[in-house]
Amino acid sequence: MAMGATHAMTDADRRAHRLVQVRRLRRILPIAAIALLLICLLQVVVGGFSSSAPETDGAEAAKMLSPRFSGRAPDGRRFAITGESGVRNEADLAQIQIATPVLTLQDGARTQRMTALSGTYDEAAHTLRLVGEVKIDTGGQAQLSAQEVVIDTRTGAISGQKGLRAQAGPRQVEAESFTADEDGERIILKGGVRGRLEAPR
Repeated sequence: MAMGATHAMTDADRRAHRLVQVRRLRRILPIAAIALLLICLLQVVVGGFSSSAPETDGAEAAKMLSPRFSGRAPDGRRFAITGESGVRNEADLAQIQIATPVLTLQDGARTQRMTALSGTYDEAAHTLRLVGEVKIDTGGQAQLSAQEVVIDTRTGAISGQKGLRAQAGPRQVEAESFTADEDGERIILKGGVRGRLEAPR
């Protein structure tokens, strides 16, 4: 009889212990599920921020405010290119688009200055393409204007294919294309050349 009672009590204790564990699990499992859900949501949010960050950083890195490029040719000639803003070409990092560029060529005491609405500087080719209302002050008698010109920053040579107008004192000349030496004093005109000479008053 004593042994039967002992077994009965043991079985009762076991059943009570199991009930306690089940109650605990019923409380813990919902809390654990909510915590796991919050962790998953947090990972999604953090992952979204980290994936979008490189695009913003790359876009900002490509833009330049008040860009400046300068150098010296083998003959000692100096040049400086400035602008309001600039953007590197992602496909070719040597190409920089410049807004309102200004090119200054310094050869001893002689200074040439060129301006335009926009430009493209090729660091690898050492050329600057100016487009839109190009104004060229050669530092001498000749004053040039065009819609598009290309300047070799190493030699100062200028060429253009769109609408040149040159003025030297009372003389005015227009042409469709041209090339000019580094001093702007020797100009070769091509296509639709027209000239005008105004008599001094």
